[in-house]
Amino acid sequence: MGEVVLCSMVWGFVLYGLWRGYHRARHIDRYVLITWTIFIALGVVFTLRIRAVQPLIDACFHGYPVTFLVSLLAVLAATAAYSLSLLWLVQRSPGLYRPRWFHLRLYQAAPGIAGMLLGVMAAHMAGGVSALRAEYLMKWVVEGYGLLQSALVFVPVNAAMVRQERVFPMRVKHLATLVLTATFALSAAFSVVFIPPIIVTGQSNQGPYVIPRGLIAAFCLMIILAPHRWLTLLLLPRRLRCYGRLAAVEHRLGKLVDIRRERLSLRQVFNPEQIEMAIYVTTINILDHYRRVDLGDPRGCELVAQIQALWPECADYDDLVEGLCHIKL
Repeated sequence: MGEVVLCSMVWGFVLYGLWRGYHRARHIDRYVLITWTIFIALGVVFTLRIRAVQPLIDACFHGYPVTFLVSLLAVLAATAAYSLSLLWLVQRSPGLYRPRWFHLRLYQAAPGIAGMLLGVMAAHMAGGVSALRAEYLMKWVVEGYGLLQSALVFVPVNAAMVRQERVFPMRVKHLATLVLTATFALSAAFSVVFIPPIIVTGQSNQGPYVIPRGLIAAFCLMIILAPHRWLTLLLLPRRLRCYGRLAAVEHRLGKLVDIRRERLSLRQVFNPEQIEMAIYVTTINILDHYRRVDLGDPRGCELVAQIQALWPECADYDDLVEGLCHIKL
């Protein structure tokens, strides 16, 4: 039951993301197409890994592990598609990350990996390999390929993207992608180490499944597919504190000069855009009126000195807002 719920949640986010993208996009480019190929492939993987689904599909193929094969091919498709999307990204943004010579070679190896999976399945259907050994051999091949892609390409590129990103929702999504790819690399490493004894002895062990990849991947995928405005809600407490500090500075300034203040209504508290607008208006209000303060008043003189001291230190708007929030009243 838990697997069905988890799979339903992932597909819900995938379909919702497709619907939003279709209604908002004016055109579809190759980058968008390859991105949704990744998410759909991962949705297929989650669906086919449900224990109740596997017997139903395999029964249509005389009990052969076709479901397991298709899920591995979907993993391979998602891995290769993501590798290609990152290759396009680093080629278009050389300042972000310098492309490595093996990046293209790893992507080009994907059809060969798919051929190896089909060859193992053919050997099993011919009676040359048992079902257990065939499944784990196919899994070992895909995990080895995934380990190379994750360790050499996915983790380094996503780490660079996290370091460079400044927009909070996108930074959260890049961080979720980094966690997802690092988890994939770690779990793939466990599989590469612990699967060969299973193939040799024919006895299963839990080594390849130590890392709860499915649970972590589902959580990260839902963060990646969540709309930006949902993630912006995580900033509400911090932005409200910022507005409160600015409002306090504005209130103190209002005791020294005549100011028309725009108060934040209760209805606007849960709207990130309205809070940002209130922060902007309050900041402009402070900057427009602090020069009118009578410097003969010790309280006003100290306040004006603190505001003026911010100009050489604050390079942009965000720095200025942060500086105004730390003014001592």
